[in-house]
Amino acid sequence: MNLFSSNIVFDPALPVWAMITVLIAGLLFASIGIFASWRSGVLRLLAITALAMLLANPTKREAETTPLEDIALILVDETASQSLDGRDEITTKAAEALQSKIKALGNIDVETIPFSGADETRTVNAVRQAIADTPQRRLGGVFVITDGQTVDADEANTPTIQDAPIHILTTGRDSETDRKITLVNAPRYGIVRQSVRVSFRIDDLGRDGVALADGQSSEVSLRVNGEEVLREAVPVGTEAGFDVPLNRPGQTIIELEAATRTGELTTRNNIAVLPITAVRDRLRVLLISGEPHPGERVWRNLLKSDPAVDLVHFTILRPIDKNDGTPVDELALIPFPQDELFIDKLDEFDLLIFDRYTYRGVLSSFHFDNIARFVDKGGAVLIASGPEYNGPLSLAMRRNLSFILPALPAGAAIEKAFRPAISKLGQRHPVTANLKDGDIWGRWLRLMPVTQLRGDTLLTGPDGEPLLILDRIGEGRIGLFLSDHVWLWARGFDGGGPHAELLRRIAHWLMKEPELEEEALSLRDENGTLLIERRSIRNEVPEVIVEHPNGDTETVSLTETDPGLFNARVTDAETGLYRATSDDLFAIGAIGLGTIPEFQNVVSSGGALKPLADATLGGVFAIRSANNVTLPEIRRVKENSKTRANANWAGITTRSAARIESIKDAPLVPAYLWLLIIMLTLLGAWALESGRFSSRKTQ
Repeated sequence: MNLFSSNIVFDPALPVWAMITVLIAGLLFASIGIFASWRSGVLRLLAITALAMLLANPTKREAETTPLEDIALILVDETASQSLDGRDEITTKAAEALQSKIKALGNIDVETIPFSGADETRTVNAVRQAIADTPQRRLGGVFVITDGQTVDADEANTPTIQDAPIHILTTGRDSETDRKITLVNAPRYGIVRQSVRVSFRIDDLGRDGVALADGQSSEVSLRVNGEEVLREAVPVGTEAGFDVPLNRPGQTIIELEAATRTGELTTRNNIAVLPITAVRDRLRVLLISGEPHPGERVWRNLLKSDPAVDLVHFTILRPIDKNDGTPVDELALIPFPQDELFIDKLDEFDLLIFDRYTYRGVLSSFHFDNIARFVDKGGAVLIASGPEYNGPLSLAMRRNLSFILPALPAGAAIEKAFRPAISKLGQRHPVTANLKDGDIWGRWLRLMPVTQLRGDTLLTGPDGEPLLILDRIGEGRIGLFLSDHVWLWARGFDGGGPHAELLRRIAHWLMKEPELEEEALSLRDENGTLLIERRSIRNEVPEVIVEHPNGDTETVSLTETDPGLFNARVTDAETGLYRATSDDLFAIGAIGLGTIPEFQNVVSSGGALKPLADATLGGVFAIRSANNVTLPEIRRVKENSKTRANANWAGITTRSAARIESIKDAPLVPAYLWLLIIMLTLLGAWALESGRFSSRKTQ
């Protein structure tokens, strides 16, 4: 039905400033006339008024309009938490029933708008976007069907509309409960050999996030790098903590899992994962130099150039063949602190290096025995040997130390030129893999032949003789360099070679740097794809068992892409935490956020979005009754009403918007009539001022 409305508008013939100028001039002219003759002055004032109306051009405007329906928006929360406890079914029922109720009021256009989010819910943002896309003059009300949890609740106090109410309809049960674990103090970094404090709290929550005071405790299991180390009952609602020792550099993965509470909504928030990266404050290295040789300072210069290394260096200079009866404790300017270094403080060092060391009676069998224990408990020793490695004064002849050595001497030094080569195993090992320019390395001139007992040979000399052997002993590591000519590379002899990079990698492998581990497993996010990477010195590796965020497991086969590097990809990976095992290796990785906000708080609540409803005079309604929907009554309310909802009903504002179909303009008074009035009033004024009316009266 079309409606007609009319009003008067002005369409000035001159700009406003010109209109004002003309009126001021006319009023001055009329004022002068009034002082001369009030009768003629009044007529001139009427003429000026008629001129102003002529210039203002008053117009009668008639508009033909069509009434428009008001709009009601129904926003449907389809985020991941709405799939819990049948909330999605309740949401569907509520949206259909609400749409029917609103349409029954008549003259309302109902629009249903779903919004989703796998990682988090942003309800306030969804409401703002829906309002921005709707004609404001027609919007009568907004209904949001949701569980009430949102990460942008702090923005709920600033709605983008005031003339229409926003109503919140929550889909949770009154009796729902959930248990969650929260990390209170969660350090991401720590120092090797120091402990970090991790604290957490377990909460049992009911509807609207109310803490349940039922006095329960929860059993919590603590896993470190995939291995369970503790299982203990912890009171609910109380902060608890523990100390995590960081015994090695790299990442330590802490997992806390609370036992399932009967009837809780989900167990996805019962697990908290904390990766802690341990870094070394300072690397402490003890360097013992023995037989003097041209490359003696190579190790010292390399270690001193690293600002992260604390180097303690002792050199024993007394020639091996000198026998003049001088007591051992008088062989140096200061006494060699053998007991302090090798008994009292040996455990404070990360790496012990013997550079061409020869036994001279300074260290006793007890010291060597302590060195062996140091390695077995996690320490690292590197022996850089030369001709002194063969013979009765060799370190290999010390019974308390020889059993941890990966190779024993097999004769005098081989004095011939050769180019160091990376072994087949070394091409797969991260210490020697990808060393540059291996085909043009400079020559070395000496090699100690050995009988290899165990360990991995990474570099070889003439006829495939071992040149570099690395081995693991207990929890520690040992390296054996079977030539003292690495200094030739440092001096650029015959083109030189990557001595600094090689020695750095050896030292860091001995100190257990994670990036140089030859057997490693890792997971990482690569643009939404889960990349599984396995490093190994073996030619074949077993399959990887991957646990998905939803608890399902998958067995994945790996493909070798580079020597010693195997990987596989899981495409379209679900957001969340993944666990992987292969042999005794364990890894954790995440796609997106490890612990996604969507499942941190899942109990239904109207409190988070209540400020959004209050700011627009809307209401908050719990619509679920068992598996049924109970909606409030829907009413029409006036636009200026101060009450738009109460406990039992929700209002939709009547906006009465209309669309203009056509507009017709017609002059309120014809222009010639204004001109006639101007002419007659000016003639009358002239006649009065000329005395024509007064002269007739005198005759």
